Amino acid sequence: MEALWNFATMICYAVPTLKKNIKAVEEAVPNYAIPKNDLFIHDQSTTGQLNELTKDYKSRLTAYLWLSSFSFFEAFVSGALEEFIGFHGGAEMLIASTEERTREVVMKAHPTEVLTSRSRLSGEFASHKIDKYIKHTRILEKHGYHFPSELLASYGVRMLISKVGELRAAEIPTFLSEALQFHFTEDMLERFNKYRNIRNDIAHGKQSTHSLKDAFDVRKNLGKLAFQVDEHLVANFFVRERFRS
Repeated sequence: MEALWNFATMICYAVPTLKKNIKAVEEAVPNYAIPKNDLFIHDQSTTGQLNELTKDYKSRLTAYLWLSSFSFFEAFVSGALEEFIGFHGGAEMLIASTEERTREVVMKAHPTEVLTSRSRLSGEFASHKIDKYIKHTRILEKHGYHFPSELLASYGVRMLISKVGELRAAEIPTFLSEALQFHFTEDMLERFNKYRNIRNDIAHGKQSTHSLKDAFDVRKNLGKLAFQVDEHLVANFFVRERFRS
């Protein structure tokens, strides 16, 4: 990412210098010439054509940087998901181990106290039994009983893995917050959606009215978001569990 901005800085030096050279050549100023093209060696562009290409270079550079900054963040999220899966032994191992633990929980034999409390928490809800519901819930918790929502973990892992290579930009906030429990501030969510909408406009050919400073803000804020997401994932999801008993 830093290399991209270093390149943009170079462009902001190079284009004004080229324009100065073009003007000097057109005015026949001594000792001025258009530098040779060291990549497209057969290019025959005239000074007029080159001058035309330099017009609005700032707005075009802004658009390219905006697209690139957003793409870098998308790639970061996709890469983090793939890294998480690899950390836990790969997709097949992660699914198999999660399903095996779920089956063990379902097949586990429970003491009478657990079976009794579990039965008390079944059937139709009755508001006058809330105190009893709390009592029997605490009994199950004491025994380390796994509640229904925990039994859905293996399905959740499958859904998570299904997003590899399929995650769309519009889904990223929901994916990070609902699947990976990352907290989006209201301000950051608003910024992300704004950046995404403008990225879409640029990609569909709509001329950007934003400045290089705006593009720098995109890079800065998405970079900050990526850092926060990375810290969250490392602390909560990059923890080995294959050696659990």
